[in-house]
Amino acid sequence: MQVFKLKDLLPSKVAGSSAGMPDFSACFQRSWREFRVFELETCASSLDTAWELMDQGGMLAGDSVLCLEQTGGRGRMRRRWSSPRGNIYAAIKLPVPDSPEKNRMLSIIAGYSFQRALMARGIEVFLKWPNDLVVNSGKAGGILIEEKRGGILAGIGLNLKSLPDSRELRTGRLMDPVHLSGAWPEADPRTAWAELVYLGQFWYDNILCNYSLIDFISEVKPYLWLVNQMVRVEQDQIVLEGRLKGIDESGGIILDCAGQHKHIQTGTLLS
Repeated sequence: MQVFKLKDLLPSKVAGSSAGMPDFSACFQRSWREFRVFELETCASSLDTAWELMDQGGMLAGDSVLCLEQTGGRGRMRRRWSSPRGNIYAAIKLPVPDSPEKNRMLSIIAGYSFQRALMARGIEVFLKWPNDLVVNSGKAGGILIEEKRGGILAGIGLNLKSLPDSRELRTGRLMDPVHLSGAWPEADPRTAWAELVYLGQFWYDNILCNYSLIDFISEVKPYLWLVNQMVRVEQDQIVLEGRLKGIDESGGIILDCAGQHKHIQTGTLLS
């Protein structure tokens, strides 16, 4: 395992633009320059490694684990996350929001923070409820929030160069995986992750400290994939059909089903 300071991993062009960014993060309660990245060549799961470090008292808010290859990565509903080399497989410790309402929306807030970080590179990214990053109508990555023992970790997988083996993909999936090599050809996992943490922490801090819940819901709505379109959602083996209107104050989606608004907190977006 190697340990780096975030400031030492940032590409020079990004580091040179940091003069306009706040040095101290109110929510993280430290400077982003002191964030650490624990890098491993191979691990079972970046999330599992991060939880082990947290149990040892070795991770502060803003610190992260980056695995160059995972052997047991997981996604939503504990589905296996295929992890070929060349991509980002990371987990970052997040500050706990000071309001229960924002805590319930943490997956959307974290997703939007990293979405904005990618958009700063000119990459058009949408959020697929509840936790996927969509580029060119394909799945470029996903975010998984885990909370236990008073701590919060966000696991992030992002396809920079490689795609999972097609034999390992879930049948009935809504979209195929895509990678970012065309939009971000120079990206490598280490420096790309440093850039995403640097820009993402700014948005996370800004949302938690400066946005009301209503303001954030309005802010994120245009970036929701399939918003204002007809979709199908599977919930408890029941498929609902309606127009996706946005997200509610609990982080669920609002579905207009023939004029009746249904609030869905858990489920799978089918189309």
